[in-house]
Amino acid sequence: MQRVLVSIFLGLLAASGPQVLRAQEGGAEAAVRRAAEQKIAARRPESAGHLEVRVRRVRGAIDSTARLRLELPDRGAMTGGLTRARVRAQAPTGDWEDAGWATLRVTRYDSVLTTRSRIKQGAPVKPEDVERTWMRVSDLHGEPLRASAFRAQRKKGALVADRYLRPERVLRARDVRPPYAVDPGTDTDMYYRRGRVRFRLSCTVRETGFVEDVVRVYCPGTRKTYQARVRTAEAVTWVKTL
Repeated sequence: MQRVLVSIFLGLLAASGPQVLRAQEGGAEAAVRRAAEQKIAARRPESAGHLEVRVRRVRGAIDSTARLRLELPDRGAMTGGLTRARVRAQAPTGDWEDAGWATLRVTRYDSVLTTRSRIKQGAPVKPEDVERTWMRVSDLHGEPLRASAFRAQRKKGALVADRYLRPERVLRARDVRPPYAVDPGTDTDMYYRRGRVRFRLSCTVRETGFVEDVVRVYCPGTRKTYQARVRTAEAVTWVKTL
């Protein structure tokens, strides 16, 4: 995720060419930070309140009273959440001269859902089980589950935990899912239709699946395993004999 965030940041700075500003109070580090924040606010207003830019290091004789310009190196030099920007200062002659380098880190914050208490795998996840928290998500592995996405999914039906969720855990999009229509061991009726041949077999499901998924089922009456498409929690249709 950090690579994505920094790529967005680089694009914001590079989109309209070098950033020029006069250093104000706080020295060169503050001027570099303001340049990045101004560019984010101008080019990506919706991200301005979510991205925090920190100047980790400044190298070189940077005059904090001079006009400064940031130039970015080749993106291939970027690693993790850090990137380096070349700093140029405007000389009295009007020419731009190398003044040094600044190392920047971009951190993303977002409003995410966290669990109030532990939730077992397969247990329902209801609105009262989660709460919204504003926190750093740059180091989060996977896309965070936002409140809007959670509400949209619940409108389609109930949600359950796809894995054990400990208390105060940041929910990711893949942590919740709709309940499976069938589970291993579920008894189901498999309907076979091919031309004029039609019949029904009592089978047992061998794997989990949602409606419209193709799962394996076993029929004790024929001692054969089939692939079948899930239609409901009680019925599947024949796809293939294994």
